[in-house]
Amino acid sequence: PRSRGLSRTHDATIMSAVTMNLASRAPVAVKAKRNVALRRAATTSKSAKTVVSCSAARSDDATPGPVKRLASAVVGLGAAASLALGAPDVATAAELEILQTPAPASGKGYIVDDSGLLSRAASGSINSRLKELEDTTGYHVNVITVRKLVFEQDPFAFGDKVLETWYPTLEEGNNKGNLLLVKNTKEGAIVGGPAFLKGVGNDVLDSILSKNIPINLDDEKYGEALTSSVDRIVAALEGKADPGPPVKYEKSREKTYKTKEETNEKREIFSNVVIGLLVISFVVPMVQYFGYVAGDPDWDGD
Repeated sequence: PRSRGLSRTHDATIMSAVTMNLASRAPVAVKAKRNVALRRAATTSKSAKTVVSCSAARSDDATPGPVKRLASAVVGLGAAASLALGAPDVATAAELEILQTPAPASGKGYIVDDSGLLSRAASGSINSRLKELEDTTGYHVNVITVRKLVFEQDPFAFGDKVLETWYPTLEEGNNKGNLLLVKNTKEGAIVGGPAFLKGVGNDVLDSILSKNIPINLDDEKYGEALTSSVDRIVAALEGKADPGPPVKYEKSREKTYKTKEETNEKREIFSNVVIGLLVISFVVPMVQYFGYVAGDPDWDGD
């Protein structure tokens, strides 16, 4: 019985040692399998890169079809035209966008500020004035701003083109008007139908184009140029008194410095005054002293 117990203990010890040995080998086996998987992945990645690089090169036997030839020719012509003519100006796209913009609906909007010159306050003021004008008189005035004119450089011609695009018939554009302002050249234009132009009058139109717009744009007051012009247009169409053009501030041209002659003259006067004060400071005490001495009887006896 004792020998059997020792044998069982010995067998248990051997089994524990075998289990520990297997457990210690397990991480090694897992690590070996992981390394094999990584090597296979790297090999697969290299082969994939090789395939991609090979597929990028065109085979000499491959012949492009007619569709591909036409597409290549179109792309080549487009690139040549871009190099010869240069890239299209952004302002051209802005002009086309304005022409493609639907006409502002009555009572809903009167401003197409493509160049972003108007603040929120100025836009609200202009919209309210023009809506009130349309409600009371039926005249519809649009305010348009553009950064630069390239497709049609004359602001009056571009304004007429926009007016004809939005209101193609005489009946539609008879009482319609457009006030256009170009930021780059600091120019403006007023165009419209016969009834609109007659209602505003040539004197007011000329005054706006020669005073309101240039005077304000010289100081880059774009919002003031548009709001003051709208005020005069609305007053003329409503039959009210004309607010008049803005007053141009004239800077003083008078010199603020002294000439050489004036400086020398002032210097001579200053020198004479200083010399006179010095003489007085010496002479007056001496006269007082002699007067005091002359009136002293004791001094005479001596």
